[in-house]
Amino acid sequence: MAERSRYRDPESPRELAIHRSLVRPNLLAGADRELVLINIFVAMALVFGAGLSFVTLGLAAFQVTVGHFALVQAAKYDPEFRRVYLRHVRHRTYYPARSSVHAPTVALR
Repeated sequence: MAERSRYRDPESPRELAIHRSLVRPNLLAGADRELVLINIFVAMALVFGAGLSFVTLGLAAFQVTVGHFALVQAAKYDPEFRRVYLRHVRHRTYYPARSSVHAPTVALR
């Protein structure tokens, strides 16, 4: 009986285990973490900036609940929507062509 070697066969494909926490999106209460923190910060700025009253507390509570609900729904659709949107905004609407009639030709082999 042949004993199984500790070393892998060089011709077999290599297998690596990737932990789930490395590829799972970073969510806070079901929504994008950074956007939830911004939502809470804006509500706190509303309460303390406009003055501590029942009206501002009500508006801040409404903003936090509705804002968080919208963020959770967006995260259900695509957990990486913030990064996708930021990448989309960085792209230009038009990329002009760089070549001209006098451009050098490329030699093909």
